[in-house]
Amino acid sequence: MFPPDLTWLLKMMAVVASETYTSVSAPIQYAGVRAFRGGVRIERYLWHARRILSVLGRQCAGVLSEAGIEVHPPAGAFYLYLDFSPLREVMESRDITTGAALCDRLLSEAGVAVLPGSSFARGAEELTARLSYVDFDGAAALTASENVPLDEELAADFTSRWCGRVVEGVRKIAAWVRGELEA
Repeated sequence: MFPPDLTWLLKMMAVVASETYTSVSAPIQYAGVRAFRGGVRIERYLWHARRILSVLGRQCAGVLSEAGIEVHPPAGAFYLYLDFSPLREVMESRDITTGAALCDRLLSEAGVAVLPGSSFARGAEELTARLSYVDFDGAAALTASENVPLDEELAADFTSRWCGRVVEGVRKIAAWVRGELEA
């Protein structure tokens, strides 16, 4: 129980609790144990997965940055944190003043789902969002990457061929920001 004037604290406690009281499923735990044992197969998989995600992440960051969204090139992981603050006037002209409204409109108008920064303990009024760039057939992309020696760059069209949904989604976000999509 929280008094009404401490609703902000209740929300923050819920965020912490969701990460504290939940756990990873048993199959994922077993996969983690196997991965930590290492070996040639795991190392090869990791090199190719990192290469694919690195190329894709840098490309996504570039497209979004060119559209005026503040985004740092990824150093790891599989998501980008997007800051639409430089576009605040454009967003406000569209009656978008919160991260949640931004995400709702991106979904309804561009068909792209992202999570608002408020889902990650950022202020609701921030025009921020997190974009995960793993909506592609990982097995097919890994197979394609394995056909290219690790000391060679992936082909320029690799991401559009093997990670097409992500590339298309990022391009839709950029077009939406520029007002090039029909509402």
